[in-house]
Amino acid sequence: DPSQNMISVGREKVKARGLDEVVSLQIGDARKLSGLKDNEYDAATMAFGIRNVPEKDEALCEIWRVLKKSDGDDSDNSSINSKLAILEFSEPGHDTGILGALARLFIRHIVPVMGAALSGAPKEYLHLQNSIKEFPSPTEFKALMEGVQCTANTATIAAGKDGEEGVKSMTGAFMVDEIRQMNFGSVQLYVATPYVNTER
Repeated sequence: DPSQNMISVGREKVKARGLDEVVSLQIGDARKLSGLKDNEYDAATMAFGIRNVPEKDEALCEIWRVLKKSDGDDSDNSSINSKLAILEFSEPGHDTGILGALARLFIRHIVPVMGAALSGAPKEYLHLQNSIKEFPSPTEFKALMEGVQCTANTATIAAGKDGEEGVKSMTGAFMVDEIRQMNFGSVQLYVATPYVNTER
């Protein structure tokens, strides 16, 4: 998270649960995951955050870079087992019926008023309403995840004499495995697998 206040609150919660030796929270930018190695992590999650990232494609490609994935020599990418899970708000579509319409009404009008009254921070809740309204629909966000053009360079060691080191460039994106609809279509869980393009 880029916010020191959010990290501080999170660290207190982690400490209260006795997990401070296991969980490390760091200030960072989703668009540039400095210090995190390529092809290293089994999973990445983001809850109610991607909506606030202007360059969503950059953030997705940074997550793609650090997640474990096939090196492209596996023609069906069968060795991939890492996952990305993104939980995010969106306005329920018009195909969600009366409950979706009520959820839209709730997000547009009740959340800002209640949030402002209870928190004393009306600007933040107006931002929340606007950012939800402007976030892509589930179909559009799935297309973004599957349409990004991610690239990473990885060090390789060639077999044979002297085991010479080289650099291999990989490209790829995400395959969205599931979009789980929640809260009458106002929240979605996107579960995706990173893959490497196999074309030579």
